[in-house]
Amino acid sequence: MAEGEKKKPGILIFVIVILSLVILVGSTAMVLMVNGVEISDVKERFTKHEEYVVDLDSFVVNLSTGGSGSYLKTQVSLMYTNKDKSGLFDSKKSLIRDTIIRVLMEYKPQDLLGAGGLDRMKEKLKGSLNTALGEEVIMEIYVIDFLVQ
Repeated sequence: MAEGEKKKPGILIFVIVILSLVILVGSTAMVLMVNGVEISDVKERFTKHEEYVVDLDSFVVNLSTGGSGSYLKTQVSLMYTNKDKSGLFDSKKSLIRDTIIRVLMEYKPQDLLGAGGLDRMKEKLKGSLNTALGEEVIMEIYVIDFLVQ
């Protein structure tokens, strides 16, 4: 009888592990269903997309300072994932540069140099460029050079 008692704890541990896994999988599925997340959404998030980068020439713009003469010299690159859109950047180069210059001229030096200023600028540039291009093409803005004088 001593041998039978030794086998029961092993079986009990096995059953507890299996039940724990079932509960974990079930609760994860329940959370996903309640939040309206579909498997295709999860798959898309982990699907690797090819990234393409367009390097733009430098920009030198006067900043909005009320006459104190501050300027920004910067260079940015645009990241996109749809290879078919590569020709768009050549054909709309003037529109892209104009949009970037207009957005950058709105900033004050303290806006750019303050906490989170660069990130806010990148987000505003991305939104303005996608709006100007008429579609969500640009996924990220990379700042290559950045000087406020």
